[in-house]
Amino acid sequence: MPRPIATALALLFTLTATITTFAGDSTSPTLTPPPPDPWHFTLSAPGWIPWVTGDVGFRNSTSDVHIAPGQIIPKIDMVANLRAEAHHARLSVIGEFLYLSLSDGIGKSGFLKKVDLQVAQTMGELGAAWRLTESKRGYLDLTGGVRYNNYYQRLAFQPDHAQIAASAEALATAARQALRSKLSTALSALAATNPTLPVAPLSADQVALLTSTISKIKGSIAAKSAQISQQLNTTLDQAISRNDDWWDPYVGLRGRYYFYPAFYTNAKADIGGFSVGSKLSWTAELALGYQFSPNIFAELGYRAAGVDYQQDQLLIDTITHGAQLTLGVQF
Repeated sequence: MPRPIATALALLFTLTATITTFAGDSTSPTLTPPPPDPWHFTLSAPGWIPWVTGDVGFRNSTSDVHIAPGQIIPKIDMVANLRAEAHHARLSVIGEFLYLSLSDGIGKSGFLKKVDLQVAQTMGELGAAWRLTESKRGYLDLTGGVRYNNYYQRLAFQPDHAQIAASAEALATAARQALRSKLSTALSALAATNPTLPVAPLSADQVALLTSTISKIKGSIAAKSAQISQQLNTTLDQAISRNDDWWDPYVGLRGRYYFYPAFYTNAKADIGGFSVGSKLSWTAELALGYQFSPNIFAELGYRAAGVDYQQDQLLIDTITHGAQLTLGVQF
């Protein structure tokens, strides 16, 4: 038999014997696949103390908004802010719900005894994050999703009947230009130039409408005075409200860096709107965090959000920004 063939047969016999020996050994270890990476969940509750600055407008009237936390906190009727995240391997599903309701009652002079303001904002977010890179020191994610926004505004007026009755005769004898000037002064609250809440001047055109209506009233001074008084009381004893909602897609980045195993910093930013809902929207956050235990953490940082929404004669061009404290659990 040629030597190469004999060598090959010897090697084959040896390999077969080895496999047979291991197959018959009941004490040999069994290899098991590693357990699958489980889902991890995070629930947190941010507490945001913001300033609100910018412009809110309706039709051709715009109000400047500059509201500090000290002005907002006493006017809060209800607030809720919750975040949730489910993470598996490189994928995360993220969501947030925010609801804020504010109200204020303002005593006025002129033809208005009181103006009640209310604004309620609801935001719901659903998105996803994909891990771009990760190391022992931290990670970087690409984020994207959609935000639903609902903005409700309401103005309610209480007329001062006595003041209206006392001024009716002067309005009845005034020329049109003087009439408009008197009404503008007595109803300055309707312009909402510097509102105590981020409410658009929904009633700013009422002075022009009342001027037009009252200037057309004919008759004696006494008859005109009675009709003017009735017209003012009827028009001013009302509430004006508006409800707007829209969807904003967004894309962004978020990351974390560990200074120590339990001490870290978070940063996130996104941009959206793209004229799908708002013309432009954005958010940005920076926070320092501490992991008290494997399941409990806290973060202190700063959060800002901006929106430029212009639809159906309504303008909301504001920036909301301020400190934020977040408490959360992981499991």
